[in-house]
Amino acid sequence: MPLCDHSNVTILVIDDEALIRQSIAAYLEDSGFAVLQADDGPGGLKTARNHDPDVILLDLRMPEMDGLDVLAEVTRDLPETPVIVVTGAGVLKDAIEALRLGAFDFISKPIIDMAILEHTVCRALERRRLRLDNQRYRDHLESEVAARTRDLQDRTRQLDAEIVERRRTETALRHSQSQLADVIAVFEGYIYAVDARYRLGFMNTKLMEHTGSSAVEGTCHRVIYGLENPCPWCPLLQVAQGRTVRAELRSPRDERWYYGIYSPQVHSNGTIDGCQAIVMDIHDRKQAEELLKFEADRLQAHNARLRHSLQGTMRFGEIIGKSAPMHAVYEAILKAAESSANVIVYGESGTGKELVAKTIHDLSERGDRAFVPVNCGAIPDNLFESEFFGYKKGAFTGAEQDRKGFLTAAQGGTLFLDEVGEIPPNMQVKLLRAIDGGGYTPLGSHQAIQPDLRIVAATNRDLQQLVTAGRFRKDFYYRIHVVPISLPPLRERREDIPLLIHHFLQVFSRDGHLQSIPGNIMQAMQHYHWPGNVRELQNAVQQYMALQDVDVIAKLPPGTVALPAEKIAAEDLMATQSKLIDAVKEFEKRYIRHLLVAHQWHRSKVAELLGIDRRTLFRKIQSYGIK
Repeated sequence: MPLCDHSNVTILVIDDEALIRQSIAAYLEDSGFAVLQADDGPGGLKTARNHDPDVILLDLRMPEMDGLDVLAEVTRDLPETPVIVVTGAGVLKDAIEALRLGAFDFISKPIIDMAILEHTVCRALERRRLRLDNQRYRDHLESEVAARTRDLQDRTRQLDAEIVERRRTETALRHSQSQLADVIAVFEGYIYAVDARYRLGFMNTKLMEHTGSSAVEGTCHRVIYGLENPCPWCPLLQVAQGRTVRAELRSPRDERWYYGIYSPQVHSNGTIDGCQAIVMDIHDRKQAEELLKFEADRLQAHNARLRHSLQGTMRFGEIIGKSAPMHAVYEAILKAAESSANVIVYGESGTGKELVAKTIHDLSERGDRAFVPVNCGAIPDNLFESEFFGYKKGAFTGAEQDRKGFLTAAQGGTLFLDEVGEIPPNMQVKLLRAIDGGGYTPLGSHQAIQPDLRIVAATNRDLQQLVTAGRFRKDFYYRIHVVPISLPPLRERREDIPLLIHHFLQVFSRDGHLQSIPGNIMQAMQHYHWPGNVRELQNAVQQYMALQDVDVIAKLPPGTVALPAEKIAAEDLMATQSKLIDAVKEFEKRYIRHLLVAHQWHRSKVAELLGIDRRTLFRKIQSYGIK
């Protein structure tokens, strides 16, 4: 159970010893407090004045500015904020001096039991609450006394000023009428008033210019809208019942969209004798809304067509695969593209996580803007902040010119964080603040930047385990783990291996000459477990094209046999001395089997090579008993 109410409580820890400061901050954050940190006196004073914390934990021994000096300024500037002194053993005298200067209490280092610290913080919060309550009560009493005094003074002056006030009211009324007339004259919309019989009683100048009528006569539907009968949308009956009506309409006079507010016109005796209308041109806004709706419908229809086209497809954009696991990935990509939420892509190394991220970006509404990939595992810890946030010239030694960070480069587009699990926890805090609305500041700059970007992250690690182990922040995890997508390893979609091999052969072919891979090597590749996934397969294809050999055959498990493609020899058929029709059938059977084995039983491909349709091929396979 919490020792006290931790909600909306901010604690400032000022200590130059980073380990102690961070330990205290981590404990208090886990307890539910919001914690600010400062590593020296001047920084702590600046933070305290900017954020007005509820409690301050202050180390007495700090360079540059002693803790007692900090305490004196806090006591002066923030008298209601309790200060708990955290001091090392052997400086009890300084702690007593701190209490004399106004510190609430002190705790000795090292802090063996953090619960003692939490208990002291709770007591300090209680004292702050009591002092604030007492101050509010005193302020309330003083306010009541002052209010009563003012009431008596006002009542005394009121009798003397009543006649003067009446005259002033008459003058103000005339002035208000004049101002109202001026406002109506310059108002960009249309203002008019009608009675219960639709007869106009008032039109502002703008409306008279619009209708070309300077006389307030005739009915509103004829003068304003050019109709012989009352408008189909006329709100007069509803207004007569005391209701104010707001409606959009399209004028038959100019085919433009308008927004009208129609309110009752009340007579001096309390009855409703007409309607007052304010009408504004919203045609441009309406067209923009219709365009947005059209674009949304178009995008939805486009995605629907994509989903329909995915049925049985062998690739999706630059992603190759027709297996069921890959079709599930394609569906997940489409859903992610329709959303603006952050995405996390899980998968082993080499499965194509960046390709998935780029496809999501291209299909999303940000597809025409920047896609910025970042390999988080390749950035040294001391360069994370400058790489992500950028820096100004002169911010540090070697900063010879301004440099944009990854967040600035991805403004308006997508930031792809590959190997996101490698980001240090302290940088996770800064990134979380930046994308959660706090913005970021380039090194050497004082101007905060609000990012407008979408994060697509990727990792081959189990982030949930890292969170449990304390190596990945829970708040950052939940910020990026919104739409998860899992990529299957290549060994779980072996039927895609021939497609991928054919794709790589096309990519790496020279002078338009497309090489092929023998059936026995193709089968060996399909038996291999591919720990490096698609990236390793790509390397193996390049190796075969260069050396006409591939290492994976030697890596097959014992007992695995790669069957060679069947050879067709005319001499074998001639030796049988069969009749012509039987020889032709035998040759056709062997030839069809040869092509099926060579092309991994891809019936559509074999039918195309034979110049027949798939049904005919299927019948021949059944007739010849080819298996």
